[in-house]
Amino acid sequence: MTAACLAHPDAARTQTISNEDLLLRGITDDDGLSSTERRRLFRAAERIVEDPEEDEAVEEPPLIIEPIEPVQDGDTINPRTEPVATQVNRLDDPDPFAPVGIRVGTFVMRPSVTQQIAYEHETDGTATVSRTYSRTVLDTEIESDWSRHQLIIGAEQVIDKTISGAGSEDPQTTVNADLRLDISSTTTANLSFDYQFGRENQTDANAITDAIAQAEVHTFDASASLTHLFGTWRGTATIDGGRTTFGSAELSGGTFESLSDRDENNYTVTLRAGLETGSAHRPFIEGDFGQIIYDDTLDSSGFDRSSRTYGLRAGVATDFGEKLTGEIAVGYAQRDIDDSRLEPIKAFTVDGFATWSPRRGTDVLMGLSTALEDSTTADESGSVYYAATAEVTHRLRTTVEVSASGFIGWRDYVGTTPNQILAGAGAGMTWWLNRYFAIDGGVTYQRTFNDGGTEEDDLFVGVGVKMQR
Repeated sequence: MTAACLAHPDAARTQTISNEDLLLRGITDDDGLSSTERRRLFRAAERIVEDPEEDEAVEEPPLIIEPIEPVQDGDTINPRTEPVATQVNRLDDPDPFAPVGIRVGTFVMRPSVTQQIAYEHETDGTATVSRTYSRTVLDTEIESDWSRHQLIIGAEQVIDKTISGAGSEDPQTTVNADLRLDISSTTTANLSFDYQFGRENQTDANAITDAIAQAEVHTFDASASLTHLFGTWRGTATIDGGRTTFGSAELSGGTFESLSDRDENNYTVTLRAGLETGSAHRPFIEGDFGQIIYDDTLDSSGFDRSSRTYGLRAGVATDFGEKLTGEIAVGYAQRDIDDSRLEPIKAFTVDGFATWSPRRGTDVLMGLSTALEDSTTADESGSVYYAATAEVTHRLRTTVEVSASGFIGWRDYVGTTPNQILAGAGAGMTWWLNRYFAIDGGVTYQRTFNDGGTEEDDLFVGVGVKMQR
């Protein structure tokens, strides 16, 4: 990206004189004289030398140090022949509909409100549930404007209100904060906090099969990391702690099933070392140790599911600037469960992400992930979940942006529970009427394939308006 810096119009006019003067008199030198004017002065000086009797009477004309003003004034100049130097060149805004924000002291706040009318249709085997509802999304971001360090706080509240049909409402709350401390040119510290509230997803490994409404889940997470550059090596140490609590699921018979035996605390320590090669590719190695401690020593099935997790990965990070950034790593992870009746959960892991911009106005996000999941089924340890995701956003016109996304996942259970394959796709469009108001909509479809079992489908369609500042 380039930036143009324009002088004051009067100064530009004084320096460049006018198009007519430049064309008629030639390009001026540093002292403001054109080559034609210099020749005129030299001829006058020669005449003085040839007529010595007039030496005392003839005075040398003073040196002109200021450019001659054009005969035409600004009111009579034909706009089509106006000097190029006085024309203002305006650069296109790379994101003309980005929120402007509201300055509050040394912070900038960017609030937005989205209101949609949505339709949802869920199928589980032969059972079908559908509803039409109103969805309101309140979102805000607060970003610091400091010379050093950075603090970003985000919050989002999703409010669902059923208009017609059956099905559970799905309220969601998200609050996160990230603080970066620039301790020195070689040392950086990061502190983060995250809170999420919502219902357990119908496709989660431990979701209740015949529930009308899944249990509410509260998730808290906090982490601290320190990164330091040791010559050509970059080291990062991270400590992460979290807590998850579960409410009760509403069953089809009108009763409730408490899931409080799944409440747990978790802790993880991660160490990472990367080599700064001076090129766009930086290899690294990473290891972690984690522990999960459940509030109840035994769950409802009589198993002690507290555990310890070990992981080791090696990979490479890539940074080609705005065109391509990301990393990929392969490794191995194992979770040992305290109850000796449950075998360990083991997996070869593949994790990574990439941000690619093949052309201006087009962005591609890709991800790979591997997760170890605990089980609530008797005699079952858990599962390994592999997922691949992709999302493409493209600006069709200055005012229209479209997006498409997709994912595929495979859940491999340790035990006799049938494995699952999950697949989904989505599309959306946003049409900006001005910088503060847009019409947007989207559609998503997801299907779950159970080995030897029924299939589950979930369709969502929504359209509405978005307002931002």
